[in-house]
Amino acid sequence: MKEIKAYVRPDRIDDVILALEAKGVQGMTVIDVYALAGWTDPRRTSYSTKYVEKYGKVVKLELICSATDVETMIETIRSAASTGHPGDGKIFVADIYDAVSIRTGKRGYEAI
Repeated sequence: MKEIKAYVRPDRIDDVILALEAKGVQGMTVIDVYALAGWTDPRRTSYSTKYVEKYGKVVKLELICSATDVETMIETIRSAASTGHPGDGKIFVADIYDAVSIRTGKRGYEAI
C-alpha cells in the first residue's frame, strides 16, 4: 500500500477530486492548510511576522492506494492540478506498513 499526499492550489482541487473519482478512488481526505514553502503560489502568498516566511493557502489531499495504482494516481493528480505556473504544488508518496479498520478489525488493503 502507498500513501499519497498532494498539496494543490485551492482553485484546482475540484478538478483533482473529480479526476480521482473517475479513476475509481473511493475515499480521500481533503484539508485546507497553509504552506510555508518556496513552492507556494507567488501571486497568492502572505508574510508571517512570526516566521518571517511567505506562506500561502493550499489544499492537502491524502489517499491510500495499492502499489500497482500509485503511478496512475500520481499522473491523475498531476495532470488535473497543473496550471504550468509556479506554485502548482507537490506530491509525496510513502509506504504504508498496515491499515486496520476500527469497526471490522480488517487489516491491510481490505481495511480501506
